[in-house]
Amino acid sequence: MKKTFQESLLQFIGAMVIGWLIMYLVPAKMFFTLYIPSSFFWLFWLVALGVIGRGWPVAPPEGVWKPGMSKLVPGISMTLLWLGLALLNTLAVTNIWPAVPLFPVTNYFGILLFMTSLWYALNWGAYPVAKKSGVTNLITGAVVILVITSILWLLLVNLKDTPWAGMPFDPIGLFQADFMLGLAVWVIVWVQVFGNALSMQSYPFYKLGEPAGQIVLTIVAVLLGYVSWVGTLQFMSPTFSFAAIGGSIIGWTLFHSVIFGYYPNAKYIQPKRGVYNLIVVAILVIIWIPLLRLILTPILVNVTAAGLPFDISVISVFYTLHVVAVLLLAHNFFWLKIPFAPPGPPIGPEEVPPGFESMTQIQETIDAK
Repeated sequence: MKKTFQESLLQFIGAMVIGWLIMYLVPAKMFFTLYIPSSFFWLFWLVALGVIGRGWPVAPPEGVWKPGMSKLVPGISMTLLWLGLALLNTLAVTNIWPAVPLFPVTNYFGILLFMTSLWYALNWGAYPVAKKSGVTNLITGAVVILVITSILWLLLVNLKDTPWAGMPFDPIGLFQADFMLGLAVWVIVWVQVFGNALSMQSYPFYKLGEPAGQIVLTIVAVLLGYVSWVGTLQFMSPTFSFAAIGGSIIGWTLFHSVIFGYYPNAKYIQPKRGVYNLIVVAILVIIWIPLLRLILTPILVNVTAAGLPFDISVISVFYTLHVVAVLLLAHNFFWLKIPFAPPGPPIGPEEVPPGFESMTQIQETIDAK
């Protein structure tokens, strides 16, 4: 377990350093107006291929890769497939439907796509096809997510008070675009908090069975997201609310669960594990926000010089979710953490099985094999 944590820490620090260098060295206008809008599709296909499709067609557990084969096989092939699908999706959204400009309007479509991807993967667990093959999950999940995102685009986004109001691609939605963006981020926060492989591991909603648990959890996540967004706007700036705080919570519910394996709380079961996980996440968020304001200052200088309208909070959420998280998830899902030991399966939320004294003992047994 100690070795696993040390490897995860090295992996995380490596992603931070590489991500910082990318953001600093790539010209700011290119990075923020080309990469950031398209990265929502990178994130969508990461979730679709790595979580919903369970690694199909090449990465484990559904792909052709088996222990003993080179990790370069899934790494190279899945990365090419991932980037190809993301590029095609970006071209479709910007040229076919809804045919929006890449920057900045695609950001609004993208946040809905990201929210729906996580909701379907983490709260609904790819229901009702989760027990089917990886290819079935992948195709069905991608279609469901894209269709629901398109409906939400029409129902929720209103481009009033923007230069694109009244344009052919302007939907007549409930919320002004910037308000909707912050709302979507805060809904994602609660989707992640209760996500079935993240901090609370769908506790207590999974006890309701399917699909009742997913329906109730969806309602709870949306309501908590709305209350969090509207409530925080009463005493802080919008960008600090959704980007600095919301983005950091999203990042650390992911990092602590997927990268660090709930360390040091894996030995507990839910709900104790979940409560302890959220305490750890809260502490890390409190550290993360000022740390990023310090280390990302040189990048803010580049952004300001390029005339881009992003403050340090928005730069922080881009760094956390669109750079560090992308690098870590691709390294986990496709490259199997090369050169470290491959990632283990998620630890379940239920009681310790007979013959084991703790969840830590189960993980140690898996690691030994």
